[in-house]
Amino acid sequence: MQVPFTKMNSQGNDFVVIDNTGLLYQFDNKKIRSICSRDIVGCDQLLLLNIKDSNNVTCEIFNQDGSSAKQCGNGMRAIMLFLNRKYNFFNSKIFVNLVPYNVSFVNEKEIKVSMGNAVFLENIPNDAPENISISAKDYYYEVSVNSGIRPWSFSYSHLSIGNSHCIVFSKGSFDDKEKISNILNSLYDSSVNISFVLNTEEFVQEHDSPIILRVNERGAGWTKSCGSGATAAGAFISRFMLLPENGSKKINELDISQEGGELKIQNIFMTDLDGKYSPELYLSGPSTFEYDGVWND
Repeated sequence: MQVPFTKMNSQGNDFVVIDNTGLLYQFDNKKIRSICSRDIVGCDQLLLLNIKDSNNVTCEIFNQDGSSAKQCGNGMRAIMLFLNRKYNFFNSKIFVNLVPYNVSFVNEKEIKVSMGNAVFLENIPNDAPENISISAKDYYYEVSVNSGIRPWSFSYSHLSIGNSHCIVFSKGSFDDKEKISNILNSLYDSSVNISFVLNTEEFVQEHDSPIILRVNERGAGWTKSCGSGATAAGAFISRFMLLPENGSKKINELDISQEGGELKIQNIFMTDLDGKYSPELYLSGPSTFEYDGVWND
């Protein structure tokens, strides 16, 4: 089977995009892992498109390990660039897991995605190991780890923007990134993306510099850029800054700096029917075309 594909890249987060309109090609887990392999074509995520028109583009997202993903902000910017190049679309509605996302193309450096609402998940995991205690605070958790010689702790928030994210934000946490990732993966059955904010305290004091973020992405590992991770981090920081101890400051726009570059997060503050905070989030940033190719299965 010969399958045409396009290789795209959003700040070091790379994708294989396949126009699978009409479901011409069938992909099982083995084929997905094969085309995602760095020994074959290679990508962080495989994006399979079914295109009816600009307002009806369906996308299936698969991680490098073959698992499916519910959302990908960087991937949707790559798709919008692909749609602009191939079909001259400047605005599109992309459906992922039946959820519509409005995406607009200004130029390759500015592609904007409406990421929907952040839902903060406030249920403490019930099956934590005996040496780990978890306490709930305002929209986040504090975790204490009794490891014998050196007890230690970290703080994180758990939220969903279509896919699930843990935002670790306490000072010095990145030094223990692998231990924290293992703990959170154990608590949430390896179902979460794990992001580390490296400069929370500095941002609370100054709040005019970019948030520095590193992301351990589910199914792909440490990545140079993660759009949904940046969006989730932006949602958390915006809410964190509203706490009285942080100045009750409303932040409408954030720059998120990752190894691959900067992304911009904008939000519209609103409340849901229960009076809870529910920001409408917008992600803006670049994407680039790498090359077209044909994969021989």
